[in-house]
Amino acid sequence: MNSPVSGFCGNCGVRQMPGASFCRECGTAVPAESVDQNPTREYVRADDPSQYTPMTIASDGIAVPGEIAGMGARTGAWVITNIVVGILGAIPGLGVFVSLGAFIWTMYLLRRGQDVGARILGLRVVRDTGELAGFYHMWTRGLASIISCLAIGAGFWTAYSNPDHQTWHDKWMGTYVVKAGPDVDGLPGTSSSIAKAWFWVSIAVPIAGLLAVLGLLTATF
Repeated sequence: MNSPVSGFCGNCGVRQMPGASFCRECGTAVPAESVDQNPTREYVRADDPSQYTPMTIASDGIAVPGEIAGMGARTGAWVITNIVVGILGAIPGLGVFVSLGAFIWTMYLLRRGQDVGARILGLRVVRDTGELAGFYHMWTRGLASIISCLAIGAGFWTAYSNPDHQTWHDKWMGTYVVKAGPDVDGLPGTSSSIAKAWFWVSIAVPIAGLLAVLGLLTATF
């Protein structure tokens, strides 16, 4: 086992928050002196947990694992996910298989900060905690993107002038889009408790609405 490096778990290499007694990833006890009081200092390299390297420092001082992706790549990923997949899904006969396959693949990719477009163009979504955005975090980020879209798309196009290329939903969810690579690909995918709660709300509300409609129809007939 490697000696603990300040701010990181000596067992699995995940960055710890100030005051933590146990690693939030593997549960290993964290000595008080190994918890960095400046958690934005640096991040572990996924290909070698014993090596640490500075990453991109965002405009708000957060150390972001990996290199922040440009808007050209982000736009391309959005087009692939939302337009290209939609066009292919509209092909008679073949479209249903394309849509189903894209949905299943997306559900799998969301576990580690990607969707179809991000996967093809080599991008990942990371959290400001130093990990990849996990399934629940990515799902809730997608819900938040609806607001970015409804505001005449301002939540999206303002990212072109943002120094960190963050959309509104990136800011709300504390996420950054970075280039995939060995420094980030092996990071754990995690989600905040709020993101998990919103996921279940987003599932429960439509089901409750459907049951209510069915109940009204049953009572009517």
